[in-house]
Amino acid sequence: MLAPERTGVGSMRAGDTIAAILRVIGDTALGVILRPVSFFQTMPKTGGFRTPFVFLLVIGLFDMLLLSLFEGFVMGPAGALGFAGHALALAPLALTLSGFVLTTVFFVFWRLMGSSQSYETSYRTFAYSYGISPVTTVMGFVPHLALVGFVWWFALLIIASVYVHGIDRIKATVVFTVLGLALMVFLNHAERYALHHGLTQGLPRQERAAAKPAARSTRI
Repeated sequence: MLAPERTGVGSMRAGDTIAAILRVIGDTALGVILRPVSFFQTMPKTGGFRTPFVFLLVIGLFDMLLLSLFEGFVMGPAGALGFAGHALALAPLALTLSGFVLTTVFFVFWRLMGSSQSYETSYRTFAYSYGISPVTTVMGFVPHLALVGFVWWFALLIIASVYVHGIDRIKATVVFTVLGLALMVFLNHAERYALHHGLTQGLPRQERAAAKPAARSTRI
């Protein structure tokens, strides 16, 4: 069955019941949300990929459920079911790929900043930092609170950099602040491009030309 580690982060093993696995996930997410410094100070740096991978996957699927409920309020039951079907079908692959890709990016940054921790430790760090995602997903339903959630996540990465990877606090803060700002600018421009492209797709040539100045005036 379930064997909680000394740190309070539960480990998942073959034969665990679904209830036991969900209990580990819930306790871990609460630790990240309510006690991030204590959590990352005591987070096991080894122990395999199983527990953090399942944690990331379940939290991501729960996110999809929350987004489906939101779609239900906006688009009605049919829209919610359609969104949920597509999201739940694609989420496992997307979460698996994005988890390893983003871990690789952060692993490079942590190594450049002087960390000696392994890729496994970096994956565990990233996966558990995702524990705040259900909260930030709900925050994203409120205008401007999505930005707060974004800042919160990068604050967790700074905490993890200090207490897991042994990086100087000032160095970690500077690097992840710059990285966060760069990512925000990129996402902002990508969103505006996608919105403009989607809104003008299929319009007559004259109307597409008229829409371009308006799109330019809204850029940062």
